[in-house]
Amino acid sequence: MKCAKLMTALVSASCLLAGCASGPADDKIQIEIVSYKPEAAKVFEEIQDLFNETHDDIHLTINSPNEAMTILKTRFVREDYPDIVAIGGDINYSGFLDAGLFENLEGQPFLDKVKEGYREIDKQLEFVPMDGDYAVPYVANAAGILYNRELFEEHGWKVPETWEEFTALCETIAKAGVQPLYAGYKDTWTTLAPWNAMAVELADPDICQQVNRGEATFSEAYDTTAERIRGLLDYIQPNPSAYGYSDAATAFANEEA
Repeated sequence: MKCAKLMTALVSASCLLAGCASGPADDKIQIEIVSYKPEAAKVFEEIQDLFNETHDDIHLTINSPNEAMTILKTRFVREDYPDIVAIGGDINYSGFLDAGLFENLEGQPFLDKVKEGYREIDKQLEFVPMDGDYAVPYVANAAGILYNRELFEEHGWKVPETWEEFTALCETIAKAGVQPLYAGYKDTWTTLAPWNAMAVELADPDICQQVNRGEATFSEAYDTTAERIRGLLDYIQPNPSAYGYSDAATAFANEEA
């Protein structure tokens, strides 16, 4: 098991079905971006302010609401489209693209600044292969495991490099009277973190397209991933669905795992 794996987040293409910018107000073109990461709101606000300070004819507004994906879906149903959405490269992006919500950005010069590997990942997210480019990948996240280095040094534990070494280490940690893993499954999105980190290694990147062509099934493609996710529960605290993301982070900080 690799300790870190690149994943791609996507700026889903600007100018949705309703058209491009909202139109001039106070002699300025109004542009709205909706971001799904409220924890990055401060950074986006700085970008927004810097843009507005350096553009006299355009006013940019970046919103980072809680439950952004729910809000976006509601707005799409009402045909109240933002100009740009900043979301992850996940099933929501694939669904929005499949519904024809994004503009084709093929040929735009800014795409030349994006690493080709990230653009290839973007294409793999399409349910059905499409001509053109519909997103601008703007950040790559590392997926890995956080661990307490002081506890590792105290007990002489070594960082594992394979799944077998990882599970053996969890057994050793448990025997030492320490909780190996702590999960916050009350916030259900957290279950995606271990799933995605393993699935990108254990399943073909174009599995969705294979399934659509009738050449594969998800149950076969993800059977090993599912077995390992189930195996993690042997090393996670009891009743992980009673604890949220903040609970898990706090427990880890307090050396409870």
